[in-house]
Amino acid sequence: CTMSPPDAARPFRTALVISLMNPKAILFYMAFFPLFADPAHSQGMLTYAFMAGTIAFLTFLYGLGATLLTYFLATKMRANPRIGRTLEKLAGIVLLGFGVKLALQR
Repeated sequence: CTMSPPDAARPFRTALVISLMNPKAILFYMAFFPLFADPAHSQGMLTYAFMAGTIAFLTFLYGLGATLLTYFLATKMRANPRIGRTLEKLAGIVLLGFGVKLALQR
């Protein structure tokens, strides 16, 4: 059984639909944007479009940075499986430490 390569546009479309249909984000921006628009100096939709574009651009930069960092780290971990084992052990130690701290609290 051979698998065909995934459609490159599918993750983008999925993310776009999720972002556009996310009611929490829509309500947040509907409540948040008017706080920064001075009615005396507002250019109407132009002001809101500029704010939305700024948020979209910053979100894109954050997502791009997170994706590139993840890709870089995944490449390093595939090349050296010892890194993954070490990180798993470190995570286990941290979780045990949290458990001990929780057990010792009143």
